[in-house]
Amino acid sequence: MAEEGLVKPRVGVVVVKDGAVIGESYRGETGEGRHAEFGLLDRLKNQDLTGSTVYTTLEPCSRRNHPKVPCAQHLIDARVRCVVIGMYDPNPVIFRQGWRMLRDAGVQLRNFTPSLRSEVRADNAAFIDQYRLAMGMRGSASFDYQQNGGRFLINSGSGPITTRWTQRGATSIYAIDYDGHVALARYAQDFDEIDDPEALDWSNYTVGVDVGEIVAFRSTETYVLVRITQVYAGERGADHTALHFDYETRTIRDREQQAWKSGGG
Repeated sequence: MAEEGLVKPRVGVVVVKDGAVIGESYRGETGEGRHAEFGLLDRLKNQDLTGSTVYTTLEPCSRRNHPKVPCAQHLIDARVRCVVIGMYDPNPVIFRQGWRMLRDAGVQLRNFTPSLRSEVRADNAAFIDQYRLAMGMRGSASFDYQQNGGRFLINSGSGPITTRWTQRGATSIYAIDYDGHVALARYAQDFDEIDDPEALDWSNYTVGVDVGEIVAFRSTETYVLVRITQVYAGERGADHTALHFDYETRTIRDREQQAWKSGGG
């Protein structure tokens, strides 16, 4: 999968056979952007890895852009016996897909100990955060709405807003906020068409939002407008679960200034 613009993970991998370490590597060691498992297996291609155990800090990838082959498949082809994983990939396209590929191929799967898992997650905090947190006044985001309770945080610097989502359909999703409520900007196609978010109907704590529609969340300091661009639902035929959207934030001060300009002629 393309990784342009994304924070890259910090990944290390070790191969053990008959109680001895026969190789170790890390992401990028054998070439810019090269995944750790692929780079190490390529270096060990003349050795028989049948029955070996692989320790990797990140779940092996389940897909790469053609003609590249995913690391999970490389491990299967190498006939490794067991893969021990430090953390699952938070990318919704990959999350536990690599695990499933290995499981279905008969590879044994284990996890790092809790203390080591905590260290791996701490080392990859920025990589993880991009799938549960967005920073800035506007941008785009993608995340798995079946993780983290369906929550995704947007922080423009004027105060964070927690958006929350749950499954609705193949081309729609439910937006939820039990405290500040949510408002559907019905028929609006662009953020500029929403003059004052507070003028919307805020009487609902959940609304269904179709792809292309805009929904608003609010806090005491900030509004965030979210336009749904794509929904993937595993139970609806997709091979993963994910929500993709564009967003724009508005502060209460922005709204007050706009109202003053409009009233001032």
